Amino acid sequence: MTGWDRSDQLTALGIVVAVIAIVVGALAARRWGARRRLLRFDCIITPLILVPSKHLEAWSKDLIKVTYRDLEVKEPHLAQIRLRNVGPSDVSSAHFDEGKPLSINLNCIMYGIISSSIPTATTTPAIGGEAIIELGPHLLRRGEEWLVSALVSGHPVLEIESSLIDTDLRNDYARRVDEANEVPIP
Repeated sequence: MTGWDRSDQLTALGIVVAVIAIVVGALAARRWGARRRLLRFDCIITPLILVPSKHLEAWSKDLIKVTYRDLEVKEPHLAQIRLRNVGPSDVSSAHFDEGKPLSINLNCIMYGIISSSIPTATTTPAIGGEAIIELGPHLLRRGEEWLVSALVSGHPVLEIESSLIDTDLRNDYARRVDEANEVPIP
């Protein structure tokens, strides 16, 4: 047998086409197939009173104060929380495992919610309690974002507890904090 006859050529062509079809199918399923939902979390923490030095702190102690409902807030910070659905589909209230909300612990003292884009799905403790903000269960449509601003006492250190099913949570805040704390090795 010196060469390939017509049936051998068609068989080889069929194998090549089948391999290409499998590779294209796998890539298409990865790109457009059933993907997990994806939420991006971020937080901006802003100190409301900046005191540049210990000398000015004693001098300016009684000149400026932040109050919330007539209560003075020691070491006031504004925590602006943002949760955005950047995934391929909506996150419904059924995706919250057993109806448990997404919990954001700020590890400081809560004074109150200044604003919320979803007031019916935002819960917090009483004034002076531990600053834990709970979001949901509530429908978060694809491309939509939830914004919550809270007044707290002390510098917040965030911890997130997610009970979402088949949903990834990308924590941009933690990534930014880690990058800021990295020390380059010379």
